[in-house]
Amino acid sequence: MKKRIKDIPKGISNKEIREYMLSNNFVYEATFDPVFKTIMGSCPNYLADLISNITGIDKDLIKKTFKEKNVEYKVSNALERKKTSDFIFQCRGYIINLECNNEYWEGLIERNEAYFSKIKGELLNKGEQYSKNIKVIQINFDNYKEYEKALGKELISDFKIRNGIGLIETESSIKYHINLYKIKEKYYKGEDLTRLEKELLILTLDDYKEIIKISEGDEILMEVRDKLYELTNDIDNIGLYDPEKRRKEEEELKIEYHTKLAREEGIEQGIEKGIEQGIKQGIKQGTSNEKKSIAKNLLNMGIPKTDIMKATGLSKEQIAILR
Repeated sequence: MKKRIKDIPKGISNKEIREYMLSNNFVYEATFDPVFKTIMGSCPNYLADLISNITGIDKDLIKKTFKEKNVEYKVSNALERKKTSDFIFQCRGYIINLECNNEYWEGLIERNEAYFSKIKGELLNKGEQYSKNIKVIQINFDNYKEYEKALGKELISDFKIRNGIGLIETESSIKYHINLYKIKEKYYKGEDLTRLEKELLILTLDDYKEIIKISEGDEILMEVRDKLYELTNDIDNIGLYDPEKRRKEEEELKIEYHTKLAREEGIEQGIEKGIEQGIKQGIKQGTSNEKKSIAKNLLNMGIPKTDIMKATGLSKEQIAILR
């Protein structure tokens, strides 16, 4: 995988940063949260074509009925530390949540599921009939090399709610995961890309020459190209891109997530230990009838008779007549 070596020098003015970036064909990468939101909110032709190619929704419907719907969610736990999802919009019959994930960690899928569930919950609060008429879609743009290990080998995977035997329980919601990392690998190996893959690739590039190359002659891709240049050229945006800050934020999320898991596991183990001690104490202090009742329950659970004898103090003969 090609790696960028044009790092922004430290300790220089905003004007110098801008000049350095533009003179080195360096533009903001669209997977960076603020840039991602801007691209999705201000490139209507690109957004409509991209979402249509992923989901099959008519792109004219998206363009004509598009309404940005970003909502600030209150932080209720470590998984929801980001106050807003990356991008939410509504078009007739759909609410679509876009998430750009630049690094994989164990709580990532769970965190994005929290946003997905909140959107569905809001619909239900508006009434059952209203929620039936709206389909909720979450599209995850995953830009990390662990994708295949976590989600499989498909370039685009869709996930629906299924029951225990694999039948789809509802068509009212669906999630997509897209392997941006694999698309970049294809590009740098010189392999041919489909139209959709080019639309996805442009989100991951920060070399302006490469962006010009893949967008040449394509009005929709040029819309993104021009917006990336505009954002980079705007002096008010300088300093927005802070990879070290983003890295620290992701590390903090991981720490909080694992702390939460450790706390929950400790509580669960404490409860289990308490129950176990309570049973032992109850058996020790219990009457003969209580011991027989416990033994009968253990039998029904398939516990071996020898173990029940040890646990209750009852004899083999006493246990044999319990059934």
